[in-house]
Amino acid sequence: MMEKALNLKKVVLLAGALSAYWIGSGFSTGQEILQFFASSGTKGLIAALIFMVIMSVLTFLLFSVGQRKQFKNPYDVFEHYCGKYVGQVYIWYSVALIYGIMVVMLAGAGATIHQYFQVPTYAGIWIIGLLALGTTLLGVEKLINIIGTIGPVKIVFMVIVGCAGLYTLSQQPGLLAAADAAMPTLGFAQASSNWAWSGALYAFLALIVSIPFQVACGASAGSLREARVAAIVGVAGFTLAIVMLVLAELVYHDLIVGEQVPTLAITNAISPVLGFIFTALIVLCIYSAVASFLLMTVRKFAADKTMKFNLIATGLAAVGIVFGGILPFDQLVNLLFPFAGYSAIVFAGFMIYKEFIARKVEGAVGPAAIEKAK
Repeated sequence: MMEKALNLKKVVLLAGALSAYWIGSGFSTGQEILQFFASSGTKGLIAALIFMVIMSVLTFLLFSVGQRKQFKNPYDVFEHYCGKYVGQVYIWYSVALIYGIMVVMLAGAGATIHQYFQVPTYAGIWIIGLLALGTTLLGVEKLINIIGTIGPVKIVFMVIVGCAGLYTLSQQPGLLAAADAAMPTLGFAQASSNWAWSGALYAFLALIVSIPFQVACGASAGSLREARVAAIVGVAGFTLAIVMLVLAELVYHDLIVGEQVPTLAITNAISPVLGFIFTALIVLCIYSAVASFLLMTVRKFAADKTMKFNLIATGLAAVGIVFGGILPFDQLVNLLFPFAGYSAIVFAGFMIYKEFIARKVEGAVGPAAIEKAK
């Protein structure tokens, strides 16, 4: 039987959707990358490579299992890897975490729009919340198509910011050394005191908040090969965005001290026009991520496009809008994101164990016997 041809458009859409899912308010504003990578100086660049290695393996596995199993509900993957009881704990923990981070993203929207346009924080929260709700009501396939197109645009703009940093660095070669010396003294919050562990922790953070979404993306692929290629391309593109943003934050470290939205401070310094464009991009990043997180939360309770789904989505969006401005955005990132990363380590262990045992058994008894046992 001939293997199905690879649909490059679908690969790009799925890879772009994954990048768009991860590039939310924490990333696009620069707070995540500052706290997990740039605050460690140039070692943050090596930490980004650690992230890429870990995340490539985990994403490859999740996209693959999503395509192979075609779960009725993407949250079923937790029981698949962890069993009925531990799986249920992870299901409800994941639902609560994904929704909590959605609220963090809404806070990021408010902080961004307030910093640039000087309008009340809640105005930005309402705008993004309502746009995300409208997209969520369209269902998972439409959402993948929409944010899959947005994802590559996000990466391109992060690369532009990084290239500006590289140009400045070419004119002032000592800036990275200066950043290495200055970063520990500037009072930036850090996800971890160890730079290598920060890179690993960010991978586990990306894992725990995206497990159901990655499974849904894998299921949406046209073949197992398509799912796996999209997984690797998505992680590679996202890592490129990390590296370029770390470079920019190191080169312009003196501009981002005390800023809620470091990327906006950097782009405004490069060019007011670029600052305006980047503000629109950040809003776009947050909108697409909030819509994705809201949809993944609601999918636990109802199928797409049903009345129950629409009512729950509307209710959760309303609660998120109300509570999105309670804590300052940078405090929310530092409080919630590192803990989320730690919680994913055990699940990653379940994943690796399950995949190792499944392959070992398959090698011993053959795939036909396994399929018959299922």
